[in-house]
Amino acid sequence: MKDSNEWVRQPMVDKAADEIVAARGCTPAEVTPYRVAKHLGCEPNGALYANVRDWRRRRQDEMGLAAIDMPAGAETEFRAMLEKLTTEATDHFVRTVRILGTDLDRTAALRIADAERRRVEAESETAEILDLCQNAESDLAAAHAKVGLLEDALAQAQRREDMLRGRLEQRDADAAKLGTTTEPVKVAAADGTAAPSRPDTMDADAPVQ
Repeated sequence: MKDSNEWVRQPMVDKAADEIVAARGCTPAEVTPYRVAKHLGCEPNGALYANVRDWRRRRQDEMGLAAIDMPAGAETEFRAMLEKLTTEATDHFVRTVRILGTDLDRTAALRIADAERRRVEAESETAEILDLCQNAESDLAAAHAKVGLLEDALAQAQRREDMLRGRLEQRDADAAKLGTTTEPVKVAAADGTAAPSRPDTMDADAPVQ
């Protein structure tokens, strides 16, 4: 074999390793420096090992991660598990929506009941106010009627007062006339009896008819 330090370079190692993979149908990890050296007809050394490792790294990077064989039935189990999780998640979502819907309905019903209660209270208060207004109107009408009666009674009292005042003034006038026209009282008779008074003489204190 030839000395690899003299003529073996990286391109020759890459070509030899690729040919081995193609011929054997193996992976880059299965290609050893010894096989590459044998394929090239040279002795394996440190430089050849380094070149093979570099080739192996580059080929593995090109291939990406190696495929992982999936156990039989794993895909079916995974799909079944995924479907179960989907069903459970859907059921949970539906239950949550129904609970929220029930809560919303309950809240709406409470709000409606509260609004109805406040409406009834407002109508009751309005009825009470109307009753108070009607009672106040009735009391006001009764007061007006009473005032009318009092005014009539006052007018009658004033008329009676005026009538009495007129009669009193007439009496005073008549008394004054009588006081100036009355004749002197006759002297008593000798036998001690009083002389009768004139029939047309009136007592000044007599009430006016």
